[in-house]
Amino acid sequence: MHLRREHAVHDLPTLHTFIRAHPLGVLTTSLPSATFPTLQCSHIPWVLDTDTTGPDSTSENESGLNEPSSSSTATTHNPSSCPLGVLRGHIARANPQAAAMIEAVTDTPSASVKGQYDSLGSADQVQDQDQDKGRDSGYYLPGEVLIIFTSPVDHYITPHFYTAAKAAAAAAAATTGGSGASGGTGKARIAPTWNYAAVQVYGRMRVYHDSSAEETGLFLQRQLSDLAKLGEEGVMGFTEDEPNTDGEGQGNSTGSGGGTTPWKLDDAPEKYIAILKKNIVGMQVDITRVEGRFKVSQERPVGDRDGVVDGLEGRGGGVARRMAEFVRDGRVV
Repeated sequence: MHLRREHAVHDLPTLHTFIRAHPLGVLTTSLPSATFPTLQCSHIPWVLDTDTTGPDSTSENESGLNEPSSSSTATTHNPSSCPLGVLRGHIARANPQAAAMIEAVTDTPSASVKGQYDSLGSADQVQDQDQDKGRDSGYYLPGEVLIIFTSPVDHYITPHFYTAAKAAAAAAAATTGGSGASGGTGKARIAPTWNYAAVQVYGRMRVYHDSSAEETGLFLQRQLSDLAKLGEEGVMGFTEDEPNTDGEGQGNSTGSGGGTTPWKLDDAPEKYIAILKKNIVGMQVDITRVEGRFKVSQERPVGDRDGVVDGLEGRGGGVARRMAEFVRDGRVV
């Protein structure tokens, strides 16, 4: 990612908050194979485990969105052992990208996995970290994976919004009589651009593909439960203290979105969940690098930013108004 100084975001809690606000990330893998394409990507919703606190972490913790499940915590890494955080997700076993990942981990002997982490320190340190994090299974992909999270709010920025720059160029041309920076034309040195926000995450992925292994079942049980909790409470806003409208504990079947308690994994038949888990592959990513670019006209002078805000608000529409808010506030989370 090109990180221009004005747009670069390095604050870890802010980056974590952005990921939680936009949990659907594009997973990209590069796995040489004679069977599958080397480069593959899939849209995956992720659960983020961290020990950091951020702008919205208090409310998230109170709602339980960042609290570990009571089950199977031993099967996944403690976030404190991965200071940048841990992402958990799952992918359909029928997805060709999942097949390529399974091929990669089953073709990689356990003894060779340790070589992937030489950059972390000495051989003894790597061995200690492997033991601490349960890396004796050999189910780690070689190299890094990339996950890209983006804001659904992005917008084209026309040079017509830069009213201050255009006025300054016109005034300079009139004052200098054609000898100024604009060459006497009164044309401002401005160009179109696009405002957006994105976070890129790099990490080492452990693949839970063996459906007969107990740790795979425990991981997927926790993952499905936590993802449902994130969606039901974090996205839909359902709470435990709201009454059900159907009286069966299964949520509101009317689709109104009101007066509904969160749907839980236990609300589905146990046999159905068992079949579901056999048809998905679990993924756990220890984050090694994370970087963000929030591009909301910070590089422009105040007068031009005001022009962008006025121009976007004048366009109308939800996306334009949201981008106007981002430019006015200078932040996206």
